[in-house]
Amino acid sequence: MLTLTTEIFSQVSAEAEQLAAAHWDEVEAALHGAQRYRLDHERYASLERLGMLHISAARGLPEADQGAASATSSAPLAGYAAFTLVACPHCPQTMLAALDGLYLAPWARGGLFALRLLRHAEAALAARGVSLVQYSSPASRPCHALYRRLGARPTETIWHKTLPPAPARAAGTIEEDS
Repeated sequence: MLTLTTEIFSQVSAEAEQLAAAHWDEVEAALHGAQRYRLDHERYASLERLGMLHISAARGLPEADQGAASATSSAPLAGYAAFTLVACPHCPQTMLAALDGLYLAPWARGGLFALRLLRHAEAALAARGVSLVQYSSPASRPCHALYRRLGARPTETIWHKTLPPAPARAAGTIEEDS
């Protein structure tokens, strides 16, 4: 059994390291290449200090390991839905929450738990004044059915391109394309 909570980054940062690495290996490595993932604790702590981070956490243990703390806020982290928050640049009166990461440990998947986790996040985000949620997922792991079930609709197609590093320029020079 899993329980849902809203948590601050400092509460989950140590536990999130292992889940974020598993998330990277399973989902993101196909896009960005295999590498040892390290959670950027400083960046997430900074986003939190600025009021720009929301984390909905799933806590619990696999059924075989369940005990007294299996579905409480003291149970181990089993998944997360993390969002970054920003005033929408096109609609300044709109607070936008963009899904930064959604992950559930393999044993915590199935049923409708991802849906419950995101509904929990949406309720908490609305309480913070968010009126627009942006969901995304890697092309290799589409979540279209999940997002549609939440009532979201497709509005954009996002493409990524990795650029080569810019050549070093001499100090004090300005180069322009002609």
